[in-house]
Amino acid sequence: MDKVRIGDIAEKSGVSLTTVSRYFNKPELLSESTKKNIEATIKELNYSQDKLARMLVTGKSNLVGIILPHFRFGFYTELLNQLIEQGKAKDYNFITYTSDSSKDSELALIDELTSYRIKGLILLSHTLDSQDIEQLPMPVIAIERTGGNFMQINNDNMTGGRLAAELLIKNKCEVFIHINNDYIATWPSFKRIMGFEYSTKDYIHETIIDKVYYNPYSQEASIAMNNLLKSLLEKYPNKKIGIFCSNDDIANLVLKHCIKNHISIPGTIELIGYDNSPISDHAVYPITSVAQNIPLMAQIAIDALDNYKAYESIVPAALIEKETTS
Repeated sequence: MDKVRIGDIAEKSGVSLTTVSRYFNKPELLSESTKKNIEATIKELNYSQDKLARMLVTGKSNLVGIILPHFRFGFYTELLNQLIEQGKAKDYNFITYTSDSSKDSELALIDELTSYRIKGLILLSHTLDSQDIEQLPMPVIAIERTGGNFMQINNDNMTGGRLAAELLIKNKCEVFIHINNDYIATWPSFKRIMGFEYSTKDYIHETIIDKVYYNPYSQEASIAMNNLLKSLLEKYPNKKIGIFCSNDDIANLVLKHCIKNHISIPGTIELIGYDNSPISDHAVYPITSVAQNIPLMAQIAIDALDNYKAYESIVPAALIEKETTS
């Protein structure tokens, strides 16, 4: 079949080419009856709009770029799911890349995205500094980073760390452990450590930072976690230990080795993760977690693409109690 053109729609609908163009670009200028008439014709003719041609004519794009550090953590995959789902209502399509933590390679990815005339960039990596981001030729929405003249969406990490500590204190833990894969003091997630350490300052507490947990599904991370749990039980015999992890994936690794070593959860160890990502619900024992409200973060990001302003939006943290705390 020959490709249906806008002129065919205009002729069959009995309206002008200008009216059909307004239907696609400024539908608010048309009456409801006119829009329904054109819509019915589009369905009858089985018309599929050439989005590239529309972009070239209008100078506007429905493409959105996303750069993630990786897909290992459930937070990133669930956020991507939510962005795609909530972007459907605005007919957005997404081009997604992962970054290898090299500034030059990330800038090259952004150059490629620029060639697609993207509407905006949703950035979750920490590779570029604020000055680099401010110079990018498109609106940038950064998630879980702060500082700079661009939009930022961050969780209330300080409250999240505090809520985790308060629950473990309430449940009569005697030793408090935070496990993290890394931190930089300027990252918003550093406040998880601050909130937890401040709340447990009057108790026995440790913060354990090990980059091996960047990939909690690796053999190296598994060995490290097994050794860590054994050392904690030897160091604090007959004491109830509360463990707070920087994300649910690390918490799930803790849970796995507690089960393998017959360590009682939540009897000997109480466990809290962060993000309330799907893995926290699907673990062998659903993991108590600090929720980032991922759907809300995604909705704020999608809405910002049409109403872009350089400001920081703080999403409230909430503790979701499950089976790894008493």
